[in-house]
Amino acid sequence: MKNTYHKLTLFFPLIFPYLFLMDGQLFGSTTVTSFFQRDEGKIAYSKIGNGKRNLILLPGLGDRKESYFELSQILAKENSVYSFDLRGMGESDVSFSSYGPKETAEDILAFIKEKDLKNVYIIANSMTAASAVYIRSKEKNRVHGLLLSGPFVRDKEPLSLGMKALIHLAFRGPWGPSAWASFYESLFPVNPPKDLKDRSEELKMNLKEEGRMAAVRSMMFASKNECELALPLAFGNVIVVMGSKDPDFDSPKEEAEWIANTLMGSVKIYEDAGHYPFVEDPTRFSSDVQLLWQKK
Repeated sequence: MKNTYHKLTLFFPLIFPYLFLMDGQLFGSTTVTSFFQRDEGKIAYSKIGNGKRNLILLPGLGDRKESYFELSQILAKENSVYSFDLRGMGESDVSFSSYGPKETAEDILAFIKEKDLKNVYIIANSMTAASAVYIRSKEKNRVHGLLLSGPFVRDKEPLSLGMKALIHLAFRGPWGPSAWASFYESLFPVNPPKDLKDRSEELKMNLKEEGRMAAVRSMMFASKNECELALPLAFGNVIVVMGSKDPDFDSPKEEAEWIANTLMGSVKIYEDAGHYPFVEDPTRFSSDVQLLWQKK
């Protein structure tokens, strides 16, 4: 038996290079984190695939680039796919003086210009839908379409001082990461993914790192006003995907239709889905993403 094990080890130098070159299929991961330097810190991103189209995937507030893993694997078969961590989230730095949808937009605009990306499509979730609108308003020659899921593109009614204080209390202190993880789980009210607890735990561990919950709180109260003003300049070739049970909206369908009408886009309602339809049904979601260029 020992002799057998010894013989197997002779093959390791031959096998391991292939394991790392198999596009990650054996270990379930194909991504390597890279960093994009901004004036106040670094933004983390990963790139997979090599195609003529450049897809930029932006997670929502408090989320990480890894939430797009399944979707990015599908889309990378024919495209270059860039998944980002927002300022203060995931592997990005927490050294920034401000956080919000416009700041995210400015980071991505700088990235597009530095990398000279063309034929760009942006997939954004939640708060970063506002970022995507702002990006497109500034770079319509490069950015050819948007898919916005569970999107916030305008400010809600102002919060009362009491509600603001309650939110600060809930997401401040040593219980903050656990509170956010519980909130995250609540955004899958009907069909949670099988690995929801793992996803939630990974988010919690990330948010325990110094400065990350402060970044979340900053983004929660950041204005979308400048992004909302950009709506008239970002119209055309836009798809709005909304879960019919998204608990972040009083009327998910109504909000989706308002955004689509404003941006001259179309609506896809995912029945019984929550705030993250790309997690609940990445195959269907990828097909909807492809409509951005298939219908052109």
